[in-house]
Order: sequence, then C-alpha cells, then structure tokens
Amino acid sequence: MTRWFLLTGNRLLVSLVMLLGIAGLFVVSGAFGLATVTTPNRVMWYLNGTVNGLLTLVPISVGVNQIVLSHEFGSIQDLYQRRTDVTQFRKRVERQTGTTVSSPHASAFFDALLAAVVDTAEDLRRTTGLDRNDDQSTDDVDDVARAVMAEADRTRDELSAVDADMLRTLLVLLDYDDSGQFTEMQRLQVRSDRLPEETVTRLHRVEELMMEIDAARQYVKTVVVERQLSQLSRLLIYTGIFAVAVATLGIFSYQDVAGLTVSRTLLVAVASVFVVVPLVPLAILGAYILRVATIARRTAAFGPFVPADRRSSDDEA
Repeated sequence: MTRWFLLTGNRLLVSLVMLLGIAGLFVVSGAFGLATVTTPNRVMWYLNGTVNGLLTLVPISVGVNQIVLSHEFGSIQDLYQRRTDVTQFRKRVERQTGTTVSSPHASAFFDALLAAVVDTAEDLRRTTGLDRNDDQSTDDVDDVARAVMAEADRTRDELSAVDADMLRTLLVLLDYDDSGQFTEMQRLQVRSDRLPEETVTRLHRVEELMMEIDAARQYVKTVVVERQLSQLSRLLIYTGIFAVAVATLGIFSYQDVAGLTVSRTLLVAVASVFVVVPLVPLAILGAYILRVATIARRTAAFGPFVPADRRSSDDEA
C-alpha cells in the first residue's frame, strides 16, 4: 500500500484518496457534533484564506516547474550535442550487448542490457570453474556471478510484464540493486594476480555493463521526472482555476445557504463541498511531489556509494 501511495498508484487516484479522507473527517466531525463546521463566519474565513493561498500556490508551483524544465531549451549547438551524446551512448550499448539496433523502448533497451549481464556472468562462472588453482577465489567469483545473474534475472522477469511505458520501466529499475555486487567485483579484481586473465576481463565487462545500466537509469529518471512535472503544471492550472471559482462561489453564497431552513446534514454536505474542492490542487501537488521525491531519493546514490538507510527505505517504498 505504501509503494502504491508513493510510486505506482495513479496520481489522480492518490489525490482522490487524500480528498476523500479529508471529506470523511469533515463530515464525521460535523454530523456527530465533534466540531462546528457550518458556522458561516468560520467557513468565510477558511474560503478567503484558501483563495489567497491558491492564487499564490498555483503560480509559484507552476513557475518552479518551468524553471526545472528550462534546461530542455538551449542553442542549436547544445541540443545537437545532447542528441549526439545519446546516439553515441546507444551505439556503445549496441556494441556491448551484441545488438544491431537497440530498441527505442526503455523496457526492451534495459532487457537487452540485463541479458548481456546474465550472459557475461554465466561466462564468468564457466571460465572460472575451469581453473581451480585457488579454490577460495574461485568460490568468491562464483558467488558474485550467481548474485549478479539472480538480480538481473529477477529484474528481467519484472520488465517482461511491463509495456513500453517509461514510468513503469523506471519503477521496476528502482529495485535493481547492483551496488553490492559492483563492490564485490572490485574487491575480486584487487586479487587479480590469483585470477585468470580471462576472468578479470569478464569481471571488468560486467562492471562496464552495470555502469551503462546506471547511466541509462539516471537518464530515464530525468525524462520521467520532466514529464511528471509537465503533467503536474497542466493539472495545477486546470484544477486551480476551478478551485478558485468554487471557493469564490462559496464566499458569495454560503451565508445565504446557511440562512435557509435546511437540515443540518444538507448544510454539512454543502460546507464539505466548499471545504474540499479548493484543496484539489494541493492534493494533486502533494501526490506528484511524493512520487518525484521518492524517485529522487531512491536514485540519489546508484553505484558504488549507497546511503546507510537505503535498505530500510527500499522496504518502505
């Protein structure tokens, strides 16, 4: 449930859950007399503050998002260089994975990289098994190769259930943890004088493939975050205008509604609408920021350096 709330869940559904929780709390408090929620003065105070807050929150949030996205713009030379770098990276991956043309879809692209990791690790086990001059080193290499293959195979199995969606691909790759294996391979190479040259070469190749995976994963993260922020900006504009309109309507009409002879239940329902609807932009902002912040935290230290709380945070999300 935590993972759904932070990462995998549809952001509009997550926002709806937040709003329903607030609405439920408000209705229960009003229906059972736990709080006075229908007093016109209190509702007016809330709506006035909400309108002022929305008129500040929405433009600032959209402006910050546009600043983050502004690095996508640049001179023709800058854009050409970025495109060239991506093309060179793809060609390098094609050479290392033995593919003629790499897939333009993220899931298939990473599957090819992980398949190359599995094949290289299998070759590593096979070549190391032929040499028994140092049983301890041989066993260590075999253990590392098995761990590399197990992690890559697990990730490939999850990718096989993912379509071409880049976000879903990234969410699978967040769980691909090669940091420990990378460190163990470096330790093995320190003892390279006791390992066959072919084994050392394959260890180095697995390292290179892992570095390509980490680099590609960071690139995909950048693209996904940019798309999430773009979508957030659009939704904030749509819902912000609507929320301000509803709050303004409440300011002009709620006192008249409260003066009518209506049941308390109906009055609580009307007040709930005027309280919850203006919070829609804030709920959407919260839902998207939760995802972006969680992705940023999970990808902050891919590679040889891993925070001490990485494992515990993985369990939470």
